[in-house]
Amino acid sequence: MPGRTYEQSSEGGRERHVPIPYARLTDATPTLHDPCEVISAVPGTQITGVSITLDAVASVAIINVAQGAVYRQNIRNCITYAANVENAWRAVNIGDPVWYDNSATMVAGGWQLSTSPLDDLGVANTLFGHVVMLQNETAASFPKGIAIAPGSTLECAIQMV
Repeated sequence: MPGRTYEQSSEGGRERHVPIPYARLTDATPTLHDPCEVISAVPGTQITGVSITLDAVASVAIINVAQGAVYRQNIRNCITYAANVENAWRAVNIGDPVWYDNSATMVAGGWQLSTSPLDDLGVANTLFGHVVMLQNETAASFPKGIAIAPGSTLECAIQMV
């Protein structure tokens, strides 16, 4: 997605690149620089990260899973679902948790992150990270979005857990 550049400090230890076969990803058709989630037997406990290299021939994604890495991503401000559709929203602020959300209602185009701890089927989402400020933002840039319908898609820096 345009504009979703890497937002990383020069601190050491912020890179943990792991190869994951596409077949083990929740979204088996990963997109470069998008959030990824590795399939797990226990909902809400999956490994998450950001795809940094895609090898379509070998069907393997290289994912950065480093805790503390910061990426600019698009998120939905949905906090609950009802009858498989977004039901409630809130403004997003610094420090808010962001979840990998595989709900069918997520906006097309690579948005897999939301502020909802449960997906549209009531299954636990995996904590992806927390909202932090982009390098060009100030505290006055927050909160973002609206707390009432319709939901918003917001660009935020996310510090991965």
